[in-house]
Amino acid sequence: MHLYRKYIKQGLAVLLLLLIIFSCVPSVYATEDSEEKTKTSEEKEADKNDEKEDNSEELEALEDERQQTLEAIDSLKNSISNVQKDIDSLKSEKNSIQSYINQLDKKMSTLASEIEKFEVQIEEKVTDIEDTKKELEEVKIACDKQYESMKMRIQFIYENPSESLFEMLLSTQNIAELINRADYVASMSKYDRDMMNKLIETIEEIALKEETLEAELEELKMMQDELEAQKKKVGASINAKKGELTAKANELGSATADQNEYKKQLEEQERQLSEIEDQIARAANPDAYQGSATGFIWPCPGYTRISSYFGPRPQPVPGASTNHKGVDLAAPYGSAILASAAGVVTTSTYSRSAGNYIVIAHGNGMSTVYMHASALLVSVGETVSQGQTIAKVGSTGYSSGNHLHFGVIKNGSYVNPLNYI
Repeated sequence: MHLYRKYIKQGLAVLLLLLIIFSCVPSVYATEDSEEKTKTSEEKEADKNDEKEDNSEELEALEDERQQTLEAIDSLKNSISNVQKDIDSLKSEKNSIQSYINQLDKKMSTLASEIEKFEVQIEEKVTDIEDTKKELEEVKIACDKQYESMKMRIQFIYENPSESLFEMLLSTQNIAELINRADYVASMSKYDRDMMNKLIETIEEIALKEETLEAELEELKMMQDELEAQKKKVGASINAKKGELTAKANELGSATADQNEYKKQLEEQERQLSEIEDQIARAANPDAYQGSATGFIWPCPGYTRISSYFGPRPQPVPGASTNHKGVDLAAPYGSAILASAAGVVTTSTYSRSAGNYIVIAHGNGMSTVYMHASALLVSVGETVSQGQTIAKVGSTGYSSGNHLHFGVIKNGSYVNPLNYI
């Protein structure tokens, strides 16, 4: 009996010890589990911080790439502008050369017309000279005939003076008739002399006329030769200018080809810029705010004039995008810019194109962008409420005047803000 009690006591002691041991085990396991949970939470927080750091580094790298792309775009736009100046200059020079060629063509036409006139005048002059020569020859023949007739009469009188006088005396009936016949003989002699003198004068006049016509003909030929020389010179000038025109046309073609190549490169750079901006929008962590983006308000109260709409547009200033990814709300310098919806500020910085700008994440994949501000009033990581003043209107970056560029990003892509406000 005593031994039995001893075994019972030992058994109870063992059971008590076991109870104590098993009662402590859950506490140890609970402690280990708690430590594991605490460690997991810390790791998650660390992971979140790491993600933020990685996200910040990614945004910084993307912003650097964006700036480099903008610089490349600026360089290409400058190249396009410079080539355009060269093209305008070449076109002006080409037009000037063409205008000069047109003037030379007119001068050539005038010279050709003048030469034709001189050719007609020369032909007329040659005809006049030939007619004058014929006339002179005819007068010379008449003069020779008159001279021969007069010479024969004079010769007859001198060879037969007595007979003639005797016959004249015998044949007359009275003194009056004798005087009349004597006067007739004298008149004939005078007629012969007058005719000879007249013919000699005519010969001299015609000869002078012929000489004058010959001189005029020579002068016309000299003037024609001078015009031909001018025509030849003008023709040479036209050919030279046409050569210059061809050279300018080739230069213009080359410059235009260069400009087209620059434009292709610009389109590619703008496409890359658009992709980078989309990457920045996605990297901005639009789900950082755990709220719900439902209603948006007008971000620039009291100023509803839209100076530039969403989508394609002419370039307002050098460097500005031709594919507008927001709406421009015209407002005076320093006007309040409000958060269109509640969210977390993911970007609050300056860039050369956007100037001072802010990006707010609203959850559900939505973010809003506010650009060209004169002052930024909130910082990255700050939670803002709808309607809170976050910045002031300005004209920083690529801007043509005071305004707010307001953009909406949905799931990493820009969408028309007017569908939301």
